[in-house]
Amino acid sequence: MMRSPKTSKTKLRPFLVAASISATAALLLLGNMGLDADTPSTRLAILSGIRYVQADRTVRIVLDLNDHRPFTLGRLNGAAGLYLDIENTRLSSELRAGGPRLPSDSLIQVRARQIRRDTARVVFHVDSIARLQAVQLEEPCRIVVEMDLPSQSTPIADYSALLGFGSVGISIIHSGRPGRH
Repeated sequence: MMRSPKTSKTKLRPFLVAASISATAALLLLGNMGLDADTPSTRLAILSGIRYVQADRTVRIVLDLNDHRPFTLGRLNGAAGLYLDIENTRLSSELRAGGPRLPSDSLIQVRARQIRRDTARVVFHVDSIARLQAVQLEEPCRIVVEMDLPSQSTPIADYSALLGFGSVGISIIHSGRPGRH
């Protein structure tokens, strides 16, 4: 028995309608379950605070975050200082409005700003550094930058030494969490 194209389409129509309704229902169900495309690594983290601790010639700056993010440590061009760029991060409204609050007798100056929509930058103005370490910690999420300052102010003309090519020591340690920075 031969079927005409018209009768075949008529018999398939209920199945096509049922399949499209099932697909729509599945999408709505997944959307309501919170299975959206935004994973924690694609949402912007928030840099909520900058704390400063000084003991003798050692300075520790703690950057408080709500989630782990990769960061880059580098030297400023034409100025005595370093920067730390935190990817996929924005400054909190408090930091945007007032900046970090450091004691008046602090050995370094720290500034924070939003350099791109998705990158926060923390700048450390310091004349010389004997040792530098940047560590990413969890529970709570934070980046700790620790600097040992020399007892005499001997400016470092070439920060390439600071960034691992000379006698000044540097360590950058990530949290070690698999798949995350």
